[in-house]
Amino acid sequence: MVKINLHRGISGTVKTVTVQRDSCGRWHAIFSAEGEPGMITVHPGPAVGLDVGLEKFAALSDGSVIENPRYLRKTEKRLKHAHRALSRKQKASRNRKKARLKVARLHAKIRSQRRDFLHKASRRLVNTYSMVAVEDLAVRNMVKNHHLAKSISDAGWSEFLTMLCYKAEEAGSRVVKVNPSGTSQECSRCGTTVAKDLSVRLHKCPHCGLVVDRDVNAARNILARAIAV
Repeated sequence: MVKINLHRGISGTVKTVTVQRDSCGRWHAIFSAEGEPGMITVHPGPAVGLDVGLEKFAALSDGSVIENPRYLRKTEKRLKHAHRALSRKQKASRNRKKARLKVARLHAKIRSQRRDFLHKASRRLVNTYSMVAVEDLAVRNMVKNHHLAKSISDAGWSEFLTMLCYKAEEAGSRVVKVNPSGTSQECSRCGTTVAKDLSVRLHKCPHCGLVVDRDVNAARNILARAIAV
């Protein structure tokens, strides 16, 4: 008997199905279905600016934040032990196969946790806001920085932005991408440039007196640029 767990219900007519086996030995069936387009809805919610980060996963222009779960970082110690155990096993042995499977399962768990978090976070945003303004980030270039690559990959920015875009279309919301240059340095109240490095987490404007979290300040600038488009 084969037990099937559907990630979600299938609507429309199934056209193709692809069966895959992952590194943990689990089988997955991917269905492609064709259906009638739904009615276009107009989202009644407000607009928001969103600034993704590493300390916080994202800061919103309304002052709220989405905490960074850091799934890879939290499991790093267990992964190191598992990799060390794998390296000590004799090649082509049964014990090495078991150790390799343990490592694969840990990586699969991290991927599943991250994807679940990204799905829920993106869904909440498009269901709440009529427009989500984000920076047009070149994530592929950013991960070339070896000091930040692991943290950026752990956060899953690229996958999150992809989810945000297609979920927004379903929800009647929209995603607007803006130029990211200077969003953290510019004061969101008066427009003055306030230079600060990454270690400075608070925006303090000497001109208008605004004191606010630097990521919230950036999110407000992102929203202002999107509205001006």
